[in-house]
Amino acid sequence: MTIRAKQVQRKSSGETMQVRVSFAQLLVDSDTLTGTPTVAEQTTSDLTITSVEVNTGAVTILGESVSASNAVLFMCAGGSVGVSYIIKVTVSSVGGSIFEREIVLNVQ
Repeated sequence: MTIRAKQVQRKSSGETMQVRVSFAQLLVDSDTLTGTPTVAEQTTSDLTITSVEVNTGAVTILGESVSASNAVLFMCAGGSVGVSYIIKVTVSSVGGSIFEREIVLNVQ
């Protein structure tokens, strides 16, 4: 079973929004994320997920600044009102780790 990330995202069905997932607490020493992450909806195919990348500059997630190469960003569109979606994010680090986290996206 994949570990759930802390954040729960919310969006309306008509919105396209950027989703940010921090991996900063998993990285040790000067390790950073690398490569192209994979992001996949786990429950349906209702969502359109695009522009998946590792952050190239500092971003704010849950009120905290996350350094470059410590988070995964992607755009998310679609979904049905009243449905909670599970999205799995997989990413590698320069040090050879492979991290997986799931987030919940509630469409309202």
